[in-house]
Amino acid sequence: MVATNLKEQMEIASNEGWDALERGEWAGAELAYDTAIKAARELKDALAEALFRSYRGEARRGQGRADEARTDIEHSLAIAQAENCLQIVAHSQFLLSELDTDAGDDSKAIDRLLKALDAALECSDITTAEVSFGKLGLIYLDMGWLEAASECFRQALEQSGEGKNRAAWLGNLGQALAEMGQLEESIDYYRQALEHAKITGDEKVQAKCMASEGLSHFHQERYDQAVDCFKQALTLTQTDEDQTNKSTWLGNLGNVYLRLGQNEEASQLAQEGLKLAQKLKDRHAEAAHLDTLGDCFLDKGDFEQALKHYSSALEIGQAISDKLGERIYLSNVARAHKRLGNSDKALAAFRQAIEIFDVQRSRINADSLKTSFAATGQNLYRDMIHACLDAGNRVEALEYVGRAKSRAILDLLRNSPIDITELDQVNDKSVAKLVAREQELSKQIGRLERIYWQGPVDGDAPTSGHRGSTVTADDAPRLYNEWREVVDQLKRRHRNYATMVAVDTLNFGELRDLWGGVDKLPSLPKETAIVEFFLSDEFLFIAAVWSGCDEPAINIVLDSKELAGLLSDISDFLEMSSTEGWEVPLSLCKRLHQRLMGTVCGALPDFVKRLILVPHGVLHRVPFAALHDGTNYLIERYAMSYLPTSSLIPVLAASSPEQTEDLSYLVSAISDYSATRDDGIVFSSRLRSAAGLEDLSYTLEEGKTVHTLASKNAGGSRLLTNDQVKEGLLTMFSDYSVVHFAGHAVFNPEEPLASGLVLADGSILTAARILQDNALRTKCGKLLVLSACQTGVNVITNGGEILGLARALMYAGMPNLILSLWEVADRSTAELMQDFHNAWQAGKVTIAEALAEAQRKAARESQPIHAWAPFIHLGIE
Repeated sequence: MVATNLKEQMEIASNEGWDALERGEWAGAELAYDTAIKAARELKDALAEALFRSYRGEARRGQGRADEARTDIEHSLAIAQAENCLQIVAHSQFLLSELDTDAGDDSKAIDRLLKALDAALECSDITTAEVSFGKLGLIYLDMGWLEAASECFRQALEQSGEGKNRAAWLGNLGQALAEMGQLEESIDYYRQALEHAKITGDEKVQAKCMASEGLSHFHQERYDQAVDCFKQALTLTQTDEDQTNKSTWLGNLGNVYLRLGQNEEASQLAQEGLKLAQKLKDRHAEAAHLDTLGDCFLDKGDFEQALKHYSSALEIGQAISDKLGERIYLSNVARAHKRLGNSDKALAAFRQAIEIFDVQRSRINADSLKTSFAATGQNLYRDMIHACLDAGNRVEALEYVGRAKSRAILDLLRNSPIDITELDQVNDKSVAKLVAREQELSKQIGRLERIYWQGPVDGDAPTSGHRGSTVTADDAPRLYNEWREVVDQLKRRHRNYATMVAVDTLNFGELRDLWGGVDKLPSLPKETAIVEFFLSDEFLFIAAVWSGCDEPAINIVLDSKELAGLLSDISDFLEMSSTEGWEVPLSLCKRLHQRLMGTVCGALPDFVKRLILVPHGVLHRVPFAALHDGTNYLIERYAMSYLPTSSLIPVLAASSPEQTEDLSYLVSAISDYSATRDDGIVFSSRLRSAAGLEDLSYTLEEGKTVHTLASKNAGGSRLLTNDQVKEGLLTMFSDYSVVHFAGHAVFNPEEPLASGLVLADGSILTAARILQDNALRTKCGKLLVLSACQTGVNVITNGGEILGLARALMYAGMPNLILSLWEVADRSTAELMQDFHNAWQAGKVTIAEALAEAQRKAARESQPIHAWAPFIHLGIE
């Protein structure tokens, strides 16, 4: 085309330049933009010159001439800023971030991208905002800032709509979630990405989606499904000129074969992948293949070769700042050194790996994501603790036990609550969409719970065979997962979210100082000892610390048969003790005492009268009160309290009000559940208590007795019964220092947030409503007593987190809880609760000691373990 004037010449050159950029013809694009820039300058069109300079910079970058590219783009940025053209400012900042990334300066790249986002969002440049969010997410992902990465990919998705990059952002979001341990959720996003890529015919993205899903299956030990996914991904890459992904997936497939015991096949695939990665100069893949080969050598028992390959992978990972890979390679270097007997080197590598893991954990604020991410590091902590014990570093082992458990709940309780209802009035379309979605999901969850308990109501689909709904129990996890995601996104938009901090756990010196009155740390009474547990598939670690001890008393069980026997005994004990009418043999109580408490109890000084137990895994369900030393039950020797982590002691002490004589009581008692039976209700076996929703004969008597006792206090007492509880408990909870609830409760092991207190009409005050919706909050609360079934039962994650009602109630501000570990009988519970309040309201004993006195009385009266042992104190008073 022949230009008739200078402006037309400029437009022709710019179009030719753009077409060349699209084809990757960098030199041709540069020449075209040379012409366009010259014409723009002659026309004195500053904005056109700025735009063309930015594109010429992109063309020069494509030719490897970074300095010239930066000069062009910085010139473009300066013109755009002078002309106040935000769209070109955003575009130029984005291109400069690409150069910063090429130079390995992620910090500068992040700063550039944030500036690009500010400008793009202000001028509604959706395209630049989308790619800036996406690029920022990729950088955060490489740095191990996983929650930030996931949020950036969500924002990129919001900007892209159904655009061409949607599948990529969905896949990247899945990867970020997978790295945080949200494996099932990641698979859902990979499949969404796959469907979108099929629509657009993008086989390259389809292959990535299949391979990514394979990794999630691999981490869940679903190896056959992983093999299928990786093979499909490799098939899709056969015609792809870019063989980078093929290299990676060969190694992934090798990893699966190694887990299936096919070492030779695994080694062959890893070698093939390594050669291809080295040919392509793909350093990420090269390190991953070296790591896989290290695994193969370790599996063969060739520890020297394993160490060599792990060390090579680590060297590359550190050189390219791959923090996710570096953590894995360090842990494997440590394991190889451990096998070779190099204790000091193993410990040093484990320490470095854990430091990286903890930094990555500290970058995650959402409670659900912290919890799932913590579970991904349990093998690392397990191996570190084991290595410390092998080296004789008992104190260090105890400190890493503290770092391994319940870190998310520690952070949750230390930070100020975030009320997402404050976002209702925010003038932001994306926030408004999230608020509307959260409200809709809350309604669906409420409907689901109503269907479980009350049968279908008007508008619900009829079912055959029994009352219920077409909504199944499997819908609960799906709804709750989506609801959690939306709530987490809303919290990230709250002004307080950025101020959240990750809390350090107590070291051994700080633990000992708990008895010494050191500034900023509370003092525990001299008669209190802390007993810490860590239970893994390889060993049981038990440690006791008390006032004045120079080092912890430690018991370690390493024998696999002994561990198997312990787990078998615990299973038998829990089945027998939780079944009414089935008495636990004293011999079983004695064996458990010997295995769990015998050694540490023998080491405790005579002045210790109370234990703060910090269980792990299945030990959270063990009623230690019922263990027997051959002479007495453990409760007859010690009062007991439970905690998920000893590092909560300072947090709970700071939040607990002073003991006063004017405690105020709110007593709630529900005996009449007849409203739930009006339609001949059929319960879901996944949610119901074995007691069902029968009327409770003794709860009103219990409530009236507690109310009468409490009325003698200066603070007074308020009694709510049956239908009064639903409104009164929510509105009055924050006004009373002691709250006592007697009624039905349910525990849902598949969705712990659905666990809760059952009200007179069958509705449930769930852990979700308390934890996320702030249905209950208090600043003056001292004690909450739940005289109901299974209120102390929680899902225990691999990271030692407790998920259920107890977590929610601690978050609600109650520093002390009385809970039950199994379904309890109506009459015996009422009697024990009356004895507890009688003892505590005398004002001479702690909460733990008052509960112990009530349990001792029941034991002396020869009541069965089922009746008195399930009640535990969660707290420190």
